[in-house]
Amino acid sequence: MELQQLKGFYYSIRYGSLTKAAEKMAVTQSAVSQQIKSLEKEIGVKLFNRYGPRKELTSDGKLLFDLISPLIQQIDSLKSTFEDMKGSQHGVLTIAATTFMIMNYLPPIIKKYTEKYPHIRLTILERRWNEIVSLALSGEIDFGLAPVTTLPQNLRCIKLKPFERVLITNMNHPLAKKKHITLLDISQYPMITYEEGLVTRKEFDCVFEETHLDTEIVMEATNAETIKRYVEMGIGIAIIPKIALYHPTAYKLKTIPVDKYFGKSQYGIILRKEKYLSSWAKNFLHLVEQQLEENLHLK
Repeated sequence: MELQQLKGFYYSIRYGSLTKAAEKMAVTQSAVSQQIKSLEKEIGVKLFNRYGPRKELTSDGKLLFDLISPLIQQIDSLKSTFEDMKGSQHGVLTIAATTFMIMNYLPPIIKKYTEKYPHIRLTILERRWNEIVSLALSGEIDFGLAPVTTLPQNLRCIKLKPFERVLITNMNHPLAKKKHITLLDISQYPMITYEEGLVTRKEFDCVFEETHLDTEIVMEATNAETIKRYVEMGIGIAIIPKIALYHPTAYKLKTIPVDKYFGKSQYGIILRKEKYLSSWAKNFLHLVEQQLEENLHLK
């Protein structure tokens, strides 16, 4: 069993096609196809139900992919790991985060990091939470920042301090004048929410489903900036993490604590359990810890 055979098989799954696998390995598509066929012959199992753009892994194929993934990922990161272990000040750090984290949480951390470690090439990918999980599984990122949810067993999560949730309305809204607000009060008005499929939206929906209250959703958005803008216009009211309001904005909004109804928004750092963390990755996580402490004083 040769390393090139395993790489051909691994990359064809990771990138979703023989063509992209061939580009990664700097060989022809037919060479990758032949590597996979010879691998099947050598280990005596069928890895795909069929070849081509719509190929599908067999159960043996899935087992082999899970088995060799950590090995190929470690080989791919060998140069970076070697440079780190010998004390090099030059390296590459790739992280992925949701729009919410990139807009509201990461800016001061990124600024400090790039100033303190100018020789580290930092790449930031803006992705949805499920895409971040996939990238962490494939080893394409060092770690991701996303809402905490159920994860595959070979991933782990370092939880950040939960973010408080608040109800936001425009300054002239009837709820802005009330001292005490109930879920029934909230359900009486049009709502602006995050789009379906996002963890935050699922948590929002669960609250109203459990209390058997109906809500009128007039708008779905992908990020807090859009939500704040349309709440200010009076299109609806919304529930968002309080951290989205920490930084100065032009929006004029009334904020009302609603943790007792909606709980707190839990985010975390997602990474593979066996993944080697370089010194520059650890330095970034140290700045994350510092930011957590600073945010405590902004409340």
